[in-house]
Amino acid sequence: MSMSRAFCVLLGAAALSGCAGAPVETDVLHRAEQILIGSCMARQNLKYWPQPKSWTPDMDLFPYVVDDVEWARENGYGRTRRQELGKTAAPSEKYFRALPEDRRRAWLTTFHGDRAAALEAELPIGGTVGHSANGCAAQAWQELYGDKGRWFKASRVIQTLGNMRIGQTQADPAYRAALKRWSECMSRTGFSAATPLALRKQLLAQQGADAESNDKKAATAEARCAMETGLSKTARDLDAANAEALKKRYPEEFENAARLRESALPKARALVSEQKKGNLT
Repeated sequence: MSMSRAFCVLLGAAALSGCAGAPVETDVLHRAEQILIGSCMARQNLKYWPQPKSWTPDMDLFPYVVDDVEWARENGYGRTRRQELGKTAAPSEKYFRALPEDRRRAWLTTFHGDRAAALEAELPIGGTVGHSANGCAAQAWQELYGDKGRWFKASRVIQTLGNMRIGQTQADPAYRAALKRWSECMSRTGFSAATPLALRKQLLAQQGADAESNDKKAATAEARCAMETGLSKTARDLDAANAEALKKRYPEEFENAARLRESALPKARALVSEQKKGNLT
């Protein structure tokens, strides 16, 4: 793992505002959280640059298969956007790497907190995850949502349920049958791959002048095959059904997360607005 990617993982471990919810709402909540974290770090004479809500927006749009031909023709697998997002980590990485060892430890402790107090969440799949209750990330949750412990639990549970939904969809026999048809279709176009995610990983690993052009060719073929073989419709139908089933199974968890987001939105919007006006750094 590169230094840049490792640094992003350290930050991403605490970035929970991008969980399920309307895209515009979660964008505003994430930006507000980043503003609060930055202010907290600055009070300790440490620098912090806002991080993206997601490092792989193509995966957010197409978790199963790219099925938008026009998008594929223009974006391929989102290589350019991924690179642009990677550049946002450059100032943070450069700053962090230049710090003396003791200041690095101070930065990490200030951001993540220590083990003196812990937030915990029991997951639907079993087991418990935790996070420090006294770092800048936790302080931002407290300021934004009014109860850092409640938000940590809600966000982690919703995040886990989202992963469960995708796993259930991919394990469904109807999805697997459509996936087989898709793979056969892709072979006829000259691309060999068992799954769309394997093909995406393979293409994004390529470098050189033709890499992005190859991305677009493969992604376009992927989208066409997704439509022709029914993989797109199958995945979308199963995903919607599994999402509805999980909401019925865990109504309190979804309602709790929605209430927390809704109550935090006014403050989040105000923070983002103030930053745009230049009243916040």
